[in-house]
Amino acid sequence: MPYNEAIVHQSVAIGESMRLTRTLIIGGLMVIPGLFLGLLVWYLLGQPQDGESPFIEIFACNLIPLASIGSGILFGWVTGSEYAE
Repeated sequence: MPYNEAIVHQSVAIGESMRLTRTLIIGGLMVIPGLFLGLLVWYLLGQPQDGESPFIEIFACNLIPLASIGSGILFGWVTGSEYAE
């Protein structure tokens, strides 16, 4: 069977799209634990409301979920290298 460069190039492109799709799915699924962890931290810190403590609100409501999503995206990309080969 002769070597066909077009087939090899196509399989690499499909592998990259599979890796990207896997990464986005893992990152998207990390929204759920990030939101629960943020809610737990917000609750444990006394449930500040109406601008009482903007740092706690920013940390619990924004930074924790975004860090969770970012770590999921990073994990998905790093562990998805077998699809790109």
